Amino acid sequence: MTIIIVLLCRYICAGPFLPLSCQLFSLNCPKASDTLHGFVEAEFTEIKNIFSKNIESGLEIGASVSIYYENKLVVDLMGGFADWDTGKPYDENTLQLTFSSVKVLTSFVVARLVEQGILDYDEKISTYWPEFAQGNKENVTLEHLMTHRAGVGWFDNHLTKVAELHDLDSFAKVLESQPHNFGGVPTMSYHACTRGYYLNEIVRRMDPKHRTIGQIVREEIMPQYNIEYYYYTSEDLYKSRVAQIYSYPVPRVLAKLILPGFMFTNPVHPLFFEMIAPGTKTHKTLVNSCPNQAQPKDWNKLEMVKPEGPSYNGITNSRSMAKLAAMMANHGKPIPGDKVEPILLKDETLEKFLERTHSTYDQSLLEEFTMSKGGIGFFRLPGLEDYEFLGWGGSGGSLLLWNEELKIGFAYCMNAFHTSLLGDERSLAMLKETVRTVLRLKNNHHFRG
Repeated sequence: MTIIIVLLCRYICAGPFLPLSCQLFSLNCPKASDTLHGFVEAEFTEIKNIFSKNIESGLEIGASVSIYYENKLVVDLMGGFADWDTGKPYDENTLQLTFSSVKVLTSFVVARLVEQGILDYDEKISTYWPEFAQGNKENVTLEHLMTHRAGVGWFDNHLTKVAELHDLDSFAKVLESQPHNFGGVPTMSYHACTRGYYLNEIVRRMDPKHRTIGQIVREEIMPQYNIEYYYYTSEDLYKSRVAQIYSYPVPRVLAKLILPGFMFTNPVHPLFFEMIAPGTKTHKTLVNSCPNQAQPKDWNKLEMVKPEGPSYNGITNSRSMAKLAAMMANHGKPIPGDKVEPILLKDETLEKFLERTHSTYDQSLLEEFTMSKGGIGFFRLPGLEDYEFLGWGGSGGSLLLWNEELKIGFAYCMNAFHTSLLGDERSLAMLKETVRTVLRLKNNHHFRG
């Protein structure tokens, strides 16, 4: 019995993701640190050390991190395993499902349509979609939807199925018939999956070619900026390049739920208690209204990523995410290079996009958030309170953030699913080190972009 207790304690306290047999019995398992790829500028070497330690400690299975500073890619690292069972490395060809981090790019697509005069943040959604004006939704504006105050964060009597997303005309009837969650009163409550559903219907109605958001990204954003960001995935792409997702180990989830929070570096956020309780706003938002009510491991199925989901279904890599972040850190201007690329967002559009709304308590995420009119968040992260980062994160740990003052564009994605709300010890350690390095370089006037 003593041996069993010791082994279980070792498992609970050790890195969370390396398979149990390797951790307990020291089997000859592959070393994830041997799979490191990419590069790092000399001034940012400590980022590589942190990244490598994350893998060695078992905090990662496979991951990538990319960082721009002053319009230059200074870190582009990937390592670990895209598929642990086969030993397939997590390398420069790997693509990753990043969940809600894709909301940032979706917000850019909407902003570009605002720039073209096709959409207006202050306009009622019913102007674009008359049937939307049911169930106390007649006064809901596009801004309300972008900032999660549209009152359609969950479906009352409908469990979303992934198969529905293949017939958007039919699914639109489900969307428009849903009554306002708060009786018509603008109330912040996260639209985890539904924001993308509703935005996609608005965009395909108003786009001159009646394209979906994913089609616009594929036809315009990807080729214009030489990035990869797929909102729907072919079988060939999925099987050849997309990393498997690994759920947070159940014993540690239970330990985090039962034991005091001070015992953990990243204690379970209160929303996870609400998430497992049917009938709560959080459960209806994060479970019932998302495809097939899927758990992390369920996303290792092609059927889940085949149709578009503009709030959660972005398959990309950290390099592509970081380039978008770097352009925003460059005030919407393209990154200088051999190829002349177009402006992402013009100054007037950017001003509207970044217009700050009032900090508001979110009824589903159980935290106060400050959103921009265009739909991204303003964050003062733990240990980085002196600097405001803009962007968003994805379930499990992915991040797409930028800071214009420091000229930092930061992106991180991974296949090991942690339980924090916005980043965790893996990514935040690298972001903190990035800020420290940038401040040191600015003080020393040492770095040359």
